[in-house]
Amino acid sequence: MQKTFGSDLNFEIGYLGSKNTHLGLPESNLNQLPAADLAMGSALTAKVANPYYGQVPASSSLGQPTIAQQQLLRAFPRFTNVALFRDNVADSEYEALQAKLEKRFSRGLTFTFAYTFSKLIDDASTYFSQTIFTGPTLTTIGAADAFNRKLERDVSSGDIPRVFSAGWVYRIPRWWKVAGWEIGGLVRIQAGDAVPVTQATNTLSAFGYAVQRPNRIGNPNDFANRSASQWFDKSAFTAAGQFSIGSSSRNPVRGPGLQDADLMIAKTFRISEWFNFEFRAEVFNVSNTPPLNDPNGSFGSAAFGTITSAGNPRDFEFAGKMRF
Repeated sequence: MQKTFGSDLNFEIGYLGSKNTHLGLPESNLNQLPAADLAMGSALTAKVANPYYGQVPASSSLGQPTIAQQQLLRAFPRFTNVALFRDNVADSEYEALQAKLEKRFSRGLTFTFAYTFSKLIDDASTYFSQTIFTGPTLTTIGAADAFNRKLERDVSSGDIPRVFSAGWVYRIPRWWKVAGWEIGGLVRIQAGDAVPVTQATNTLSAFGYAVQRPNRIGNPNDFANRSASQWFDKSAFTAAGQFSIGSSSRNPVRGPGLQDADLMIAKTFRISEWFNFEFRAEVFNVSNTPPLNDPNGSFGSAAFGTITSAGNPRDFEFAGKMRF
């Protein structure tokens, strides 16, 4: 919905919703041991006669006279892994409420405010990075159970639920001595993205599981004393057993948000009737507060829960553009 109050005030509000099928679970192993067989415990590693002895090359790990019991319970016992590489089997849902207010004042001053409240859910965040500051990059974490994609359904690694921005531009009036210059600024405040948590030691890797998650027994984000040395409540997680799939969801932790302010000054110089030169100077991150990157999500590692890096500090940029 868009509402215009005269020529100098404009208000927009709208809802956006979409469902998509996209690039799916990276390197899904179709030869993973079925989850139901994990209940056999240590019997899975017991050595039994290899019915394929002599048929599989002796140089292979499956070419010996005896073989682990678990190998014979797989769909393709003559092989270790049978992978689907980046198959289009993943689903995503996005819903957002968006609002925008633009006000134009006299003598060249304009303000714009925008707010987005949204939620992005998927079962494979293949093209979303684990940080909101560097942009989309490919991740290949893998599925906890290749045969049960419901375990992967969670808020996406690219989910940023709240984003607020405010911008202003002022064109200096002609009667000023510095007429023709334009100054402006942008303030952006947004929530952190979702961070995956996995066990540093995957006790299920021998059975074809790409990743093992810990058990979650509390809310890791309910933590008052956040700092770079401990961003979330680490006691909310406990180790999953040797033959079990952890209960934690895929992206249970919320990373640091972003607060940023930028400034700009620019002017277009009219060289001739057909040639103009535009000069622009910009300052990014005026407060010189580097934004924190996401915390370490490797449960069992010494760095678990800590933040060891940050984004760019204050940057200056000068640019020129010729128009003819």
